[in-house]
Amino acid sequence: MEKPKILLINPTQGLNINRPVKPKFQSHPLGLLYIASMLKKNDYNVEILDACNFGCSMEEIKNRIIALKPDIVGITAMTILAPSAYIIAKEIKKINPSIVTVMGGPHATAMPEEALKEGCMDFVVLGEGEYTMLELCDMSSRGNKNYQAVKGISYKTGSSITNTGTRPFVMNIDRIPFPDYGLLSQMKRYNPPPHWGKRGAFATVITSRGCPYGCMFCSVTRTWGKRYRYRSAENVLKELKLLHEKYSVKYISLRDSVFTLYKQRVIDICKGIIKNKLDIKWNCNAHAKEVNEEVLAWMKKAGCELIQYGIEQGDESMLKKFKRLDKETIKNAIAITNRAGIKAHGYFMFGMPGETRDTIRATLSFAKNLPLYSAGFTTVTPFPGSDLWDYAVKNSLIITKDWSRYSVKNLSVVRYANFKSQDILRSQKRAFREFYLRPKILFYHFAKIKSLNDLLNYVKGALINLK
Repeated sequence: MEKPKILLINPTQGLNINRPVKPKFQSHPLGLLYIASMLKKNDYNVEILDACNFGCSMEEIKNRIIALKPDIVGITAMTILAPSAYIIAKEIKKINPSIVTVMGGPHATAMPEEALKEGCMDFVVLGEGEYTMLELCDMSSRGNKNYQAVKGISYKTGSSITNTGTRPFVMNIDRIPFPDYGLLSQMKRYNPPPHWGKRGAFATVITSRGCPYGCMFCSVTRTWGKRYRYRSAENVLKELKLLHEKYSVKYISLRDSVFTLYKQRVIDICKGIIKNKLDIKWNCNAHAKEVNEEVLAWMKKAGCELIQYGIEQGDESMLKKFKRLDKETIKNAIAITNRAGIKAHGYFMFGMPGETRDTIRATLSFAKNLPLYSAGFTTVTPFPGSDLWDYAVKNSLIITKDWSRYSVKNLSVVRYANFKSQDILRSQKRAFREFYLRPKILFYHFAKIKSLNDLLNYVKGALINLK
């Protein structure tokens, strides 16, 4: 029996209101790339439509589906993209009701019943998707409908929903093939945020899965678990070498939740970059507890330019409650990062439970007094799958389930005892202005502008965050 044709879609934001949005910055759809690579390795004909990053209209998406005539369409979605994913699935069924629709990603993992009932999906893949999607496609190719045997899915059986139970996480993630960037027809057009890299010469890489910290506002552990599973240094280096030599990548953003958790592995990766003479610049996420002078020295030698720290709060009691951190640990991490010659970026947020005007002022003051190169400020958003979502639902704090509003740069979607949603958003915008509109910070960033595209990217960032 001929194997089915598969199309994987990253949906455009705004399709539900017929106003497709092209984001100002683009990042490669790693989740779909991993699934596509697994399917290709097993001889499936698979294509990717990254509609999200290039603002494809519904008409463009439909035309691609009609031209390809896929047997199976997989759609990924973060929460803000869920309405668009549902619209696409409904249009697919109008084109050909026999096309199998599958939804994965963080929102579907947290809200499988919604995706099946409201989203016109036949299946939902829960959590890690590579082997689950492969098994679903294998069953389809054999005409086998014993879906109960596939762990990690939900599907409709008449008017009821069947959940097949949790699929064990892949413990040896070296087994998973590298993302196949060759499936992206517009690889060179991806334009990252300024601190991630340069247009046409960058890639995103994940070297581990899971996070032991389990922050209240984060849904990563629902998808990938709390156990930290990491790729070997040798496996990571093979991918970095492939990206550099085959795709001319010079800038890499490591998107692990905490890249520096196992420091010897980090050192081994850095030594490999140096030994292989990989001319790359890179950045990563780290936890303030998980860096020291030795590992930072190796990171600098191997081309690390910037480390992004999840600081989140400037009030000591809020830090201890939500991050199990203290200000001295953060100050030390930033200090030794700077001494190593690596720039430090801080993430901060406004609107956690218990937030007051005093704690907001403390966060902004802390951000401005730390020797940071750059900072990001967001409004707290209770994404489904996070402990914060569970807390907000339990305490009847959710204002809306219009998923298109679930953005860390929009009005808050929860109610506060001490604030209006507008107050939180105004605090976020004021924080950006007060942090960046300082002579020292402006000088840092003007000095980084080397091309017209660099200048345009900084203008785009200002329009997003300062208006």
